[in-house]
Amino acid sequence: PPSPPPPSPPPPALPPPSSPLGVSVTTDASAPDGGAGRRHQRVLLDASQMTGDPASTLYDYADSISLDAQFHLVDTISGTALDQAKIIDLCESAAASATCAIGDGATTSELKLLQLLDRNDTIRGDPLLDASEIEGNGAGSGVTVSHANKVEIVARSVAILEEGQTLDELAANVTAENEQKITQLRENTKLQGNLAFTSLVMFPPRPPPSSPPTPPPSPPPPSPPPS
Repeated sequence: PPSPPPPSPPPPALPPPSSPLGVSVTTDASAPDGGAGRRHQRVLLDASQMTGDPASTLYDYADSISLDAQFHLVDTISGTALDQAKIIDLCESAAASATCAIGDGATTSELKLLQLLDRNDTIRGDPLLDASEIEGNGAGSGVTVSHANKVEIVARSVAILEEGQTLDELAANVTAENEQKITQLRENTKLQGNLAFTSLVMFPPRPPPSSPPTPPPSPPPPSPPPS
């Protein structure tokens, strides 16, 4: 008797569902210099009324409104042949456990030195480094240092795209929430200054569309028997 046909192969497994699409919005308050390719929201606030206060005042209020924020003090350094790496080393040596960085738009003749405040730090009213220290360590010549009591705020938030929501709607919601919280922070601490927000939002790439699996190639036809 003829053999029964082979069982049909199981249907291919469906691809796993795509992970939720997220958006990350970074808000960092600094001079509106608009560095190319950077996706930030920028504001610079005046901390002159907070000189001598603990930085924990800012962190504690940010925590109370669920604002994930960091605070940096800003010094402006001008001169000739400024060496950014040496200046960062001097900054981190001058303040115990300090984390320092150079702001956007720096050149060899002018830069913004950013000192990340720890909760235990005091908000200072004077430059962290003096000109003679920078020149004496070979980090520049003809140096001047100024401290205008400015604080930079860096706030981050991540949101998930809800069903039926567009990326533009999500971006608008997250940006508005950040702006509202930073406005609250200014109004409920002794920070001062205008809030001039510019929003640039970066989204992750969309996942590629799922495609069916490629079938295996057909076997070659059998060779004809020799004549």
